[in-house]
Amino acid sequence: MTNGAELFLQALNRKAKFMAPGARANVESNSELCCWLLDPLARWAEAAYGGEVFDFAARGYAQYCYGVAKLQKEYESKGAYSPETMPEIMTEVYENEGEMLPYMWAAILIYAFWPSMIGHLAMFRDEFLRKLPTGAKVLEVASGHGVLSLMAAEERSDIQIEGVDISAPAVAVANRLLAVSGHAGRVRFSVSDALSLNGSSCNGKYHGIISAMLAEHLPNPVPLFHAISRRVPPDGKVFFSTALESPQRDHVFEYNFESQPLQMAENAGLRVTRLVSDSGIVATGSRFLPRATAMILQSR
Repeated sequence: MTNGAELFLQALNRKAKFMAPGARANVESNSELCCWLLDPLARWAEAAYGGEVFDFAARGYAQYCYGVAKLQKEYESKGAYSPETMPEIMTEVYENEGEMLPYMWAAILIYAFWPSMIGHLAMFRDEFLRKLPTGAKVLEVASGHGVLSLMAAEERSDIQIEGVDISAPAVAVANRLLAVSGHAGRVRFSVSDALSLNGSSCNGKYHGIISAMLAEHLPNPVPLFHAISRRVPPDGKVFFSTALESPQRDHVFEYNFESQPLQMAENAGLRVTRLVSDSGIVATGSRFLPRATAMILQSR
């Protein structure tokens, strides 16, 4: 186990002890891949926020996991999502620094701590980043904490990345990590609407587009696929992921089948070349199976 991974896992032992064994087991079972993410993340996090960041991240992760479990229980009881309206989500979540900061840390740690997200991380690195052409121009829509864009820059010293997100507090986190990452010359983040992709920071086409865990946050994900399709050339690649049957406070679209995002992509002129869908552990007798689905898309 590398030091970066240990810093996060030891913080879980201090601040979220009940969740620490599962996270450690997942990291140890996928050590090379998880440390690929956690080592640079630990370095950037400590440089940007100081040593106390690990305990803060652990508390945010615990808060996030408890919230997911609570809403999943309500979902089972009601049989459908009961999301808040977008104006409420914007003001109470996306524009609320107190909500977004712990959420941002949890949103990246799940890639290393949840079995359902390991396949996403492997696909992102091995089938997306490592297969982009030399000198690729990459766009991340709804970049949030910015870590996927920063990992892209860490993995590929030849590419340029732009990240846009509607949440100013999330972009502030991304820029703070960017400032200490050593990648400031090749990565930039800005506040922008992911659906328009028409701002000055999103001109032209991109060899690679990242849309990770965004579609379920939109009242209607269909325009997202069309926006992506307009921006990716025939030889480009898209890393797309979403949550199915997994309610959270700001999940407003309920996917039930892997075929739903796949068909939305195909109807927008995209082709699915690879798909992975994994679930976590659910109680016996549950009627819903929360899972995470990721796809590599190309133009048709």
